[in-house]
Amino acid sequence: MTGTLLPLVISVLHERLHFRYWTLPRVVRLDTFFIDLSDWKLAFSDRTPCFWVHTPELLGQPVVNLADEIRDAVRQKGWQKETILVLVEGPADELRGRLSTSFTQFLVLGEQQHKEIASAPSPTRVMLDLLLPQMPRARLGPYQTTRPVTGSRFFGRESYLNKMIAHRNQNYVIIGIRRIGKTSLLQEVKRRLDLVDEPNPEQQRRLYIDCSVITSAEELYREIVLRLRKEELKRLLGRNTESLRFQAQMFEYLAGQNGGTITYLLDEIDGLLKHLGGDLSVFDVLRRVSSEDGAARFIIAGFREARRAVSDDKTPFYNFGEPLVLDAMDRTEVKRMVEFPMDQLRVKLQGRDEILQRIYRETAGMPNFVQYYCQTLLENLDRSSQDTLSVAHLQSVYENRNFRDFVIKTFIRNTVPLERAIVFAMVAKNHTRNAESYSQKDIDDELSRRGVNLGFTELDEGCGNLVAAGILQQHGRQYSFSIPLFARMLEENFSVDFVLKKTRDELIAKKVIA
Repeated sequence: MTGTLLPLVISVLHERLHFRYWTLPRVVRLDTFFIDLSDWKLAFSDRTPCFWVHTPELLGQPVVNLADEIRDAVRQKGWQKETILVLVEGPADELRGRLSTSFTQFLVLGEQQHKEIASAPSPTRVMLDLLLPQMPRARLGPYQTTRPVTGSRFFGRESYLNKMIAHRNQNYVIIGIRRIGKTSLLQEVKRRLDLVDEPNPEQQRRLYIDCSVITSAEELYREIVLRLRKEELKRLLGRNTESLRFQAQMFEYLAGQNGGTITYLLDEIDGLLKHLGGDLSVFDVLRRVSSEDGAARFIIAGFREARRAVSDDKTPFYNFGEPLVLDAMDRTEVKRMVEFPMDQLRVKLQGRDEILQRIYRETAGMPNFVQYYCQTLLENLDRSSQDTLSVAHLQSVYENRNFRDFVIKTFIRNTVPLERAIVFAMVAKNHTRNAESYSQKDIDDELSRRGVNLGFTELDEGCGNLVAAGILQQHGRQYSFSIPLFARMLEENFSVDFVLKKTRDELIAKKVIA
């Protein structure tokens, strides 16, 4: 992180604001750096790439050639999807124009702008003001709706993070629906642990594994060894792996080779639990190596199967780790997720408190919905070239077809037929009662009227899963939709009678009901 020669902007951000930077090997003739801009909570990461154009041979060539050289450097480093800072020791307008047509997002600052940033009382404010005109707000914002997020794009969950980082000998089981942020949380834990104990190619003490395609304990062990000691795969996964004692020794050996306790972050564990069936002896091994000698610790994430197994005292998964239920964000977390980036992007919130309250109510605090909501608002502002957001703008999100599809598809993916039957029964009941909440008896009456006869256990578990999924809220004996507009969305997009009939057929085919 040290260097004798630095761009003025990086020097100022490092010396005055304590932003970290890394000097990288030159890419042909371009001095190259990473700088950590994640504190801004925008699209910049903790490893934002930066090119410094300052040598006579670079500045003296035609701008078209310089632009090609920079683009080639991006391809060489594989940074096409990154936001790239280009710091030029001279005029930058022509280069900025040349690079603006690229697929990669370049943000170019010239020599005069460097001086403005360096002399400003707030380098952050001036630098953002200089960068904002170069990039649409929707691209510069942190909101991501298609993949997991970490660093500057990660919001909330601080109590979970603090607990998992502070108690490094404790196993945890994170339970939550799809798209609630389990993968993002696991990857953010890994990122923060890597910051305080930086890994090197020879020793890794954090290993993230997607278990969605792993179907056996043997496949899990194979993936672990491939990632940590590929050259010893044949020796470590020989015939002796059938012995639970040998399996435990394998984890102990891997810890020794990697300099200490390894944290295994096992994501999407439900599929593996299903394939293992009643034989969960692998968790006897994992429990042993994490409790007896500290060779490993495990942070596991799943939903239905994990929730069921962690509460079954007849399996080794019971008390395997402390359960952490990942549900909706609270008002404070939603407020920060909306307010701070919008302020950074110079978006004026007209009627701030009402806007924040409406977004919280209409998303039920579900992080994926908040992300989509805010991203849609920024896209609308970019299209209209406005910088003020009012309560009236929020209606455009509800009317946005993509947002409605996103909410409905999320519901379908997060529910099984029995749970969908409960939801559509509540929607159907609304036609006759027009009430805001319903008891289990109300739901059961509507289901029975349509030939869907559930036992109490199935009905109660289904309602509980829908509450855990953030689809329903429970108030005493009553259930209501977490998102007030959700029932209306379903009515406008589906024939309720048809869906209930097809769901009944599906439940009969799967022998859930007779």
